[in-house]
Amino acid sequence: MIWNPVLECDDEDNNPTVWASEINDNKYGKYVWISKEDDNEFTITTSNYGSDLGSEPLMICKTLKSAKRWVSMNIK
Repeated sequence: MIWNPVLECDDEDNNPTVWASEINDNKYGKYVWISKEDDNEFTITTSNYGSDLGSEPLMICKTLKSAKRWVSMNIK
């Protein structure tokens, strides 16, 4: 999977806080996002419009690496 930082969401020191990947999945939608939270957790959400899947995180991970791994094992 190719993960691209969402530059508009960088913090004040220009560090990425959100990453996106295109998945085009029937269940989860076109995109999946990983967002760094204030307490150094990473939430995984999707873009499935018209359903409740995109409103709540699918998973919360402790590292960016584990979040990417979770997506590759469970979504794609």
